[in-house]
Amino acid sequence: MTLRRPWVAAVSLAFMAASLSPACSRRQPAEVNPISPSFAVNRERAPLGSALEISYTWTVEPEAKPLGQDYRAFVQFRDNHGVILFQDDHMPVPPPTQWEPGKSYTYKRTKFIPIYPYVGEVEVRMGLYPHPGRGERPALKGDDRGLREYLVGKMELLPQTENIFLVYKDGWHNPETHPEDPSVERTWTKKEALVSFKNPRKDVVVYLEADTCVTCYKQTPVLSLSVGKAGVTIPVERPEVFLKKIRVKADELGSDEWVDLRLAMNQSFIPKLMSPPLNDDDRELGLLVYHLYVGEADRVGALEGPGVIEAGPAAKAGSPTAAKKS
Repeated sequence: MTLRRPWVAAVSLAFMAASLSPACSRRQPAEVNPISPSFAVNRERAPLGSALEISYTWTVEPEAKPLGQDYRAFVQFRDNHGVILFQDDHMPVPPPTQWEPGKSYTYKRTKFIPIYPYVGEVEVRMGLYPHPGRGERPALKGDDRGLREYLVGKMELLPQTENIFLVYKDGWHNPETHPEDPSVERTWTKKEALVSFKNPRKDVVVYLEADTCVTCYKQTPVLSLSVGKAGVTIPVERPEVFLKKIRVKADELGSDEWVDLRLAMNQSFIPKLMSPPLNDDDRELGLLVYHLYVGEADRVGALEGPGVIEAGPAAKAGSPTAAKKS
């Protein structure tokens, strides 16, 4: 389950997209640079609030001309009326100035689907745009839907009820919006926080996207995450958002109808009581959670990369565990 975000963000995104550049509607036909974007996803039917594993590919044909700047990629997920529901804008890997003719570049990203009052078919469009916004989008090879937005695929959004439902229990503060982006919602935990979910009796993957105030701790903050009989220990060494995907076997979930998922920090802090005080916040704070999602492993598909962890025996907060990285 993903933490809720205001659906009105979809409307604001649409207006932002429409106002990217006054010159968009006046563009003259341009010579196509034979670079083709493409998109593949781990599942073409996905519930609202779930995690998507996306593969992006840029095929640079031998006749392609080098790109003179590091354009960013835009990725738009549009409803059946053409309104942008959500986006996955990012810097391609490697950056476009390093692309060479005759080569293809593929990389993977994880995207959490926001929760909107919409289910049904979604059209996916990709392209490149200049950053920080000067100049025009380059003309690429593909099915141009207008404004140099290239159709790369379609998928279907399903109701949120198709997910494993998380019941938030003790140790959670109220959700709050990101000060720099009101469409992003996150939630602080206390030193320990608990959620439960109905036992699917299948292998699952726990997605956790979070960070914390590393400098607010006297020692390196360490998170212990336990699910049923299994767990992992995650040192949080840098002040940046991290994403972990923890695989848990069905037999480690236990035989009870409900499974507890516990987040436990080795320490906590109170901003108001720090020396000097960080701010007037008098809450006990532990981990700042952006997304917490539990998916059935057979629906999530194959996972790879440094953020994938195989759960081992559950451990107490801050203690070592037999977790194995994939």
